Amino acid sequence: DAADPSKGFQYLYLTEADYKSLPSGAVIGKLVPGVGYALDAVVGQGLSSIQGGIGVENLQGSGSIAGETSRAYQDIFTLSYVTGRSVGIGAYLNRLGQRVIQSVDGPLVLTGYGALNKLLGKNVYFSQDQLGGPQIMVPNGITHQLVQNDQDGAEAILQW
Repeated sequence: DAADPSKGFQYLYLTEADYKSLPSGAVIGKLVPGVGYALDAVVGQGLSSIQGGIGVENLQGSGSIAGETSRAYQDIFTLSYVTGRSVGIGAYLNRLGQRVIQSVDGPLVLTGYGALNKLLGKNVYFSQDQLGGPQIMVPNGITHQLVQNDQDGAEAILQW
């Protein structure tokens, strides 16, 4: 709905020139005459920025980091300092450790408020802080210590 972008989009598009400038297999799309290519998938294959296997098609890396963090929990002291917005797997990884120190302006967000509102069909949430801000994470026991700034954060890390 062009009048209400909050309802989402049917497709993301690339111009024909942009589509043709990418290596073969980097994206999968359908040509829409007069518009460009409607994207079905972003694969990332063939791009120099993902040499060595780090790209949008590689969730194994995130899984490996989660596994190592989880295993480290048994062997060593693990601590995360959330100094800015931590999203998706980054937010989840913070919770896998033994201690979380969170800055007052660093929400831990697994899913954005816009996506949840869309799922619920109404505007229930109005900010990321309502989902993962300190007022949620401290009482829930996810965040073990709240700090006001990076100086306080560094001191809290040293105290643990």
